[in-house]
Amino acid sequence: MIIQPALPLAFSQVGQRPVNQDALYPPVDMATPASQLFIVCDGMGGADKGEVASQLLCQALARYASARPELVFDSHHLSRALDEAYEAYNAYLQAHPLVSRMGSTLALVQLHEQGVTVAHLGDSRVYQFRDGKIIFCTQDHRQVTDMVEAGIITAAQARTHPWRNRLSRAVLAVASASAVDKPAARPAADVVVLTDVQPGDYFFMCTDGVLETLDDQMLETILAIDRSEREHIQSMQIMCAGQTKDNYSAYLIGIRQVAQPEPASSILS
Repeated sequence: MIIQPALPLAFSQVGQRPVNQDALYPPVDMATPASQLFIVCDGMGGADKGEVASQLLCQALARYASARPELVFDSHHLSRALDEAYEAYNAYLQAHPLVSRMGSTLALVQLHEQGVTVAHLGDSRVYQFRDGKIIFCTQDHRQVTDMVEAGIITAAQARTHPWRNRLSRAVLAVASASAVDKPAARPAADVVVLTDVQPGDYFFMCTDGVLETLDDQMLETILAIDRSEREHIQSMQIMCAGQTKDNYSAYLIGIRQVAQPEPASSILS
């Protein structure tokens, strides 16, 4: 299939933090309707240099993809791209001995002929909306999510649990020789290829700062209104402004057209 997006739109704001530890690819205002790869990263605030970690991760994945123009991200390629990100992390840690560790979340969307690849590590989220309803959403890699699945706590308890912001997976490197930074111990990203993609769908990617203010129901309400992509994303920014403590960043990718390629015989005739 040939998936043609409208102009993808993004924002990235510092919120009430001293520095913006979020990073986007393409950067804000740099995407075009020809863009196929989108990345949203949130540097871990509890680790050193979160703003560097998110940028290095974005750059490593974008560089890996640009060196392979026909690449479709799957678990294998994503793992290899993350290896390059870990190499960049380790090089930075070696050059800056006062930094003990660095980490980031990852959310990735890639449009291609097979559908839409969605991958994530951590609690930066990817949604697919259709007719104002969520039809797909990634599941956050948080310790409380694992605890709910194990029956240790309820979903209601998870919302106020003191560990609610602790991640169970992320892209994390440490300066010591800890097993956390050995390839065999690195957490795997969740990767899925969505083939049910229709014109009028929206893919929405965001860091958890957006979700401080906008829950699923509010996002559905915003995207159910018949108006332009720019008006949608402006509404989100307005609602987050002054309300969100964390950095808040997002990408909105509207799907304008989905078509099947012409058979080779008809192209040649």
